[in-house]
Amino acid sequence: MTNSPQISVVIVNYNVKEYLEQALLSLQRALENISHEIYVVDNASVDDSVAHIRQRFPDVQMIECKENLGFGRANNVALELVKGEYVVLINPDTVVQEDTFTKLLTFFESHPDAGAATCKIINPDGSFSVDCRHSIPTPMIALWKVTGLSKIFPKSKIFAKYNLTYLDPDETYPVPAISGSFMMIKKRALDEAGFFDERFFMYCEDIDLCHRINHAGYKIYYVPTSQIIHYKGESTKKNNIDYIVSFNKALYQFFEKYYAQKTLFFFRWIIILGIVARGIFIYLRNFFHEHFPLILDTIIMNSVILIMLIIRMTFKSGFYWHNYLEQYWIVNLISTVIFFSSVYYLEIYPNHRFSIQGIVKANLLTFILLASLTFFLKQFAFSRMVVLLASIASPALMILWRYVLKRYHRGDKSAWGKDIISKPTIIVGNGSGAAGLFQKIQDMKDISYDLVGVVTVGDNEAPFADEQIPVLGRMTHLKELVEIYHIRQIIFSSDMLSYETILKTMSGMGMRRVEYKIAPSNLEVVIGKSTIERLDDYPLLDIEYAIGKPFNRVTKRVFDIILSTIGLLFSTPFLLPAYLLKKNKRKEIRLVDDNGGENVLIQIEPAHTHKLVNLWLKLQAVLRSYISFVGAPIEKGRKAPESTLPPGYQYKPGITGLVQVNRKKIISQDDEEKYHLHYLKNQSLLLDIEILLKAAFRR
Repeated sequence: MTNSPQISVVIVNYNVKEYLEQALLSLQRALENISHEIYVVDNASVDDSVAHIRQRFPDVQMIECKENLGFGRANNVALELVKGEYVVLINPDTVVQEDTFTKLLTFFESHPDAGAATCKIINPDGSFSVDCRHSIPTPMIALWKVTGLSKIFPKSKIFAKYNLTYLDPDETYPVPAISGSFMMIKKRALDEAGFFDERFFMYCEDIDLCHRINHAGYKIYYVPTSQIIHYKGESTKKNNIDYIVSFNKALYQFFEKYYAQKTLFFFRWIIILGIVARGIFIYLRNFFHEHFPLILDTIIMNSVILIMLIIRMTFKSGFYWHNYLEQYWIVNLISTVIFFSSVYYLEIYPNHRFSIQGIVKANLLTFILLASLTFFLKQFAFSRMVVLLASIASPALMILWRYVLKRYHRGDKSAWGKDIISKPTIIVGNGSGAAGLFQKIQDMKDISYDLVGVVTVGDNEAPFADEQIPVLGRMTHLKELVEIYHIRQIIFSSDMLSYETILKTMSGMGMRRVEYKIAPSNLEVVIGKSTIERLDDYPLLDIEYAIGKPFNRVTKRVFDIILSTIGLLFSTPFLLPAYLLKKNKRKEIRLVDDNGGENVLIQIEPAHTHKLVNLWLKLQAVLRSYISFVGAPIEKGRKAPESTLPPGYQYKPGITGLVQVNRKKIISQDDEEKYHLHYLKNQSLLLDIEILLKAAFRR
């Protein structure tokens, strides 16, 4: 590299260190015989980009920003420093050919009127990127763009003028503007036209710069003799509505800068309305895409009720359509409100929208409440048979479409399928354990896992580099990484993490849409059925604990109250006198409650000779919510085992429990932990009853 490089490359990076690394490798090859300098401006990335690039590319000049400056402003920081005869502005999510710069330099030498140029840009699938050259968006051109007519008529010289899609992508010609994803500009032309206008945070700043280069007397060329790949959008991953709002806001800012004073007020409002209309359309499309299971389930339930009403009215004398319609809409409204309340109370949406067990629970709760109305409110008495039949047909149809989708649809065949079935997944861990877990999941070819990469606990990335596993960043930035990569599923590898750390991380994230799982490498066998996904010798435990769900907490407490009340009513006349006689032999066991306070459990010693009296005392403790019928072991003379679970997931001591009924099978602390984890994950009223029955009849 010389003191006066021929080419200065400027890259603005934001959380795409893997793409940036690939881009820099390709730039090294393309600039091998050309004197050059490379500036990377990092826009406050959280994926460890700065350290990663400094370690692997010591010759690259890193500029670390403390905040996200946006595209134009960040480029300007480096443009103040460049010394090259030509300046190349390029996105980090690109790969250039080896001949890209030599061919463009040759073109500039043969075209002295050229102030800037771009090459052919292709998408990752090999298709031509129509965004690589533009027209300057006049009010009419902008109108055709925001209303979508440019896409409907891509070969029209009127409607398709924004992206010039009517031009041959394999010919060289001057164009009004080129994409900021790859621009090669004469430094002299850039100095005359000025740097980026910083009023544009993102989008249209490249068009504005090209507009000023044109006005400075230079031409801009599209030169397809070489090409680059652009992984479009990787450096600014966002949902479509954000893109539409940001892009059209920038488009309007450009319009306001150059044309607002010359344009009739009426046309300004047409452009604004076009932006709003397109934003609404994208929002509705995304809303349906995200919530289609809830929409489909609601349609199924209401359609079933409608069909059952029609059948009932058909066989009923004195049938009147106006009465029928009035009755249907009332039942429709009530059932919809109850169904929505049920599915959100049971937390089926959004995390378990494809759960067959969950949708059965929701239907059961919905139709029980709906049936209650028909029995207690006379005006709804007509619909009892309708509710009964609908309670059978509705869950059957909801189960059917889920079964068909899971059985026959393959998410890897389309973006639609990946968004519906597959969940973008990251693994949090370190060392060979996390690397092995990544490989095993990848080898499964399971559409439920769309593996994005690994988030490391420490600094050692060697095991992942050896296996070519993408490292997204550090665990300290886990929340930001989840947002950047739109993660729906996190798998913790417990090699380097304690359960306490995992659970505190989970509770601190505050992201209900994210599912959390753990791969405990020390477990060979985990008790469970569908709750465990085995990856050879890796059991994945879903750590969205059932014991913490509102529905399960309420039913467990109601069950404790009812059963303890009944037990006390029948036993108190017989056991109260026995307790009074042995009162002087009582012993206090102090237990920690959910809020960290202490509760006192009374026990008569020796315990083995006063089992019935002690059971009566425990029933009182259950009624007071000191303990539960089913819970953790009660440690004599000690506090109950402290839980690392977040608030609302506490594991109360119990009269009996999964650990207690399996005490003979427990050899080590790990064995006991397995039973604890299983109960926390699978707790339900039915499981509690099963444990109570085992405790009552065990020998």
